[in-house]
Amino acid sequence: MIIGVTGLIGSGKGAVADILVAQGFEKLGHSDIISQELVRQGIEVNRDNQVSFANKMRKEYGRGYWAKKLIEKIEKGKNYVVEGFRNVAEVEEFKKLKDFILIGVASGRKRRYHWLMRRKRAGDPVNMEEFMKVETRDFLQMNEYGQQNALCFASADYFLVNEGSLHELSRQVAQMLNKIKSW
Repeated sequence: MIIGVTGLIGSGKGAVADILVAQGFEKLGHSDIISQELVRQGIEVNRDNQVSFANKMRKEYGRGYWAKKLIEKIEKGKNYVVEGFRNVAEVEEFKKLKDFILIGVASGRKRRYHWLMRRKRAGDPVNMEEFMKVETRDFLQMNEYGQQNALCFASADYFLVNEGSLHELSRQVAQMLNKIKSW
């Protein structure tokens, strides 16, 4: 089984992925593979460089470029969680795989902002103005080669609403897995 996770910045995509990893899934991440390539090329790893580099590579090698790179890492018989879909062509590449399901993780703006201020990940916005700028860029952009989070989210097969505790999110993930297994 391959479960993709998509959603807005700070919505809990990483938390869902971590819950699945704890249940035996292997994690693959778009951001991870992009960051590895930035390091290989001697480019500083930060959110702006990740976005511009990822967009550049999509334009040069096709919109599904990053998905194809991740798909190459998949081994038969293993369960995977794939985090960080940013372009609908990446979703389309994974949907060619028979056992792929895309999960949309939703959470309100205030809660996402609060979580981002607590996690303090390098490259995260540091104030509400930056948060709104990143959210607008990532979610509302419809550039063919750029961030298309809205289209990825709309492509989800299943949605989780992450407005509670980590325990509650874990319970939702368990319920989701049971539903998926019965499909």
